[in-house]
Amino acid sequence: MKAIYLLIIPLLFLELAWGPAGFDPAIVEAVRLPRALGAVAAGAALAISGHLLQTALRNPLADPYLLGVSQTALFTALLSYVLWRLFSAPYLGYLAGSLLGAAAATAVLLYAARRAPLTVVVLFGVLLAFAASSATQLLLLALPPEELGYIYLSLQGTFAAYPPGPVGYAAAAAVAAIYAAAWARARRIAAYIHGEEAAKGLGVDVEKTNLLIAAAGAAAAGVATATVGPVGFIGLLAPHMAKWAEKSVRFDKTLHAAAAMGVALALAADNAIRLLLPRDVPATVVLSIVGAPAAAWLLLKYVRGL
Repeated sequence: MKAIYLLIIPLLFLELAWGPAGFDPAIVEAVRLPRALGAVAAGAALAISGHLLQTALRNPLADPYLLGVSQTALFTALLSYVLWRLFSAPYLGYLAGSLLGAAAATAVLLYAARRAPLTVVVLFGVLLAFAASSATQLLLLALPPEELGYIYLSLQGTFAAYPPGPVGYAAAAAVAAIYAAAWARARRIAAYIHGEEAAKGLGVDVEKTNLLIAAAGAAAAGVATATVGPVGFIGLLAPHMAKWAEKSVRFDKTLHAAAAMGVALALAADNAIRLLLPRDVPATVVLSIVGAPAAAWLLLKYVRGL
């Protein structure tokens, strides 16, 4: 666990201090600081979301991006943005829509997980992601880019889209609140992980706990999508890396480690984009270099275990 924090410190320093323009305090404050905050907040949110969704769905491949939660959140966020412009509160509508879409997609996946094997749920999630992405592209045809403001950048799934100022701080506070809520229920969630019968024996309301875990996971994905757009593989990788680093599956231990891993992955990916590539690309492009093989390995591991 200490090694993760020791990794985050130089990555954060690199994010703030190094870039094509050198060290310019004005650029640091206006550009790099919001971007660094976006990587920290969204990286933690996606890791927490992935950890909670893997627990709620009992699916080691659960990831808000892979299962279509992020894409559905993006579509409903954009749709809400269009509708809420009539009330002169488009950005509030964007956040509300993202949370609603993430919750709806998670509810559908929960329903599927109770009636279908893991591989079918993953396939269903992939189809959901394709459908939501297609619907988003069709909706964008009716919206000129200049009308979207910073939201247009977030459609690409990049930490550069993280909103500066009060909106960004509020989103970071929301991530911290979700983390605190999950930590407060850590013992109940730990009991739930060991099986429904064991949890019931300890007095845990299994149905309620499952819904709370899923709701928190959806909320974290919704906040991340509303601020930086859909970013893949952090939610998949961070929980598994946390379990490996902690050599434990105890939720109270792995929650901290997963959040830290998410931050480290986000900062590493964003530094690679800023410093090694000629222009900004979606964060998923870099993360998929590690994430796609990891997803394939996890799927093969599950199939061999059947």
